[in-house]
Amino acid sequence: MRIGEVMTRGLEIVSPDATVKEAATRMADADVGAILVGNVDELQGILTDRDIIIRVVVEGKDPGAVDVRDVMSATLFSCSEGDPLEFAVAEMKKRQVRRLPVLDASGKPVGIVALSDLSRHLNLPDVEQLRRIVEPHRDVDGVRDPDNPQSE
Repeated sequence: MRIGEVMTRGLEIVSPDATVKEAATRMADADVGAILVGNVDELQGILTDRDIIIRVVVEGKDPGAVDVRDVMSATLFSCSEGDPLEFAVAEMKKRQVRRLPVLDASGKPVGIVALSDLSRHLNLPDVEQLRRIVEPHRDVDGVRDPDNPQSE
């Protein structure tokens, strides 16, 4: 099975000049946990609900006064519509992310694939297995993995 068969098509994209409040409102309206940053031709980053919590709320910043570009994750890892689902799982595990923008053959964004999309089609049995994909340095009980120095 290919990513194009399970991804969410269509894009929620926000300008890097938008405020975090504007982006968060769009995320809430679309009922999504992340919004791509840039335009339909080129992505500049991704803003997740976690980015907003860690970089705005915890720091006591005003979401109406902070630009998306200042708190977004600027490093993007992506996949292509034609990639197998296993590629996306491996990329998410390697990069410790829960979502990947999906690009068409010309490199333009066409959607997003989330860990939840993959779990429905790969029969990943439970939440703990999903957690391991994005947190491979911890075991099921949350205890440090002695084989991975990053878990210290």
